[in-house]
Amino acid sequence: MIMDFQVVVLAGGTSKKLVTLVSEEVPKALLPVANRPVLSYVLELLERSNLKDLIIVVEGEDAALRVGGWI
Repeated sequence: MIMDFQVVVLAGGTSKKLVTLVSEEVPKALLPVANRPVLSYVLELLERSNLKDLIIVVEGEDAALRVGGWI
């Protein structure tokens, strides 16, 4: 039996604790880790698992537009 799953990725927005790393231009989901946005690792693992029906939740309109533009 094949089941279709919808995945919800909680990608956050800006952060007071990461204020030195996060700005209005770079939301948490797009922070570089080993020269790639951290969100790219999550999306890569989901794709390898053949999970492609995604909802990415981002806090704030500006962060949502930046993450959406990157995707």
